[in-house]
Amino acid sequence: MGYSHRKAKVPDLAAAEAYYNAALRIDPRHRGALAYSGELYLMRGELPRAEERLAALDKVCTFGCDELRQLRQAVASYKANGHRDGAKP
Repeated sequence: MGYSHRKAKVPDLAAAEAYYNAALRIDPRHRGALAYSGELYLMRGELPRAEERLAALDKVCTFGCDELRQLRQAVASYKANGHRDGAKP
């Protein structure tokens, strides 16, 4: 549900965040919820929170995983495009 709200024509980021957080309360190591919530934080210009999710994924994905690679790339792209803490994309 979080993904659907985040990717909707008119995104509802608050609802998406609520679903991601609910999933993470059930399973704090859920790779999809960690990665997608990290992308949500980038959409909101919250780089530090996205980097927290990236760090959590790095711990969960001991030998690497697609979710880690994708969020790492999204953070790098966000930074490469000149976005910094608090700067909206």
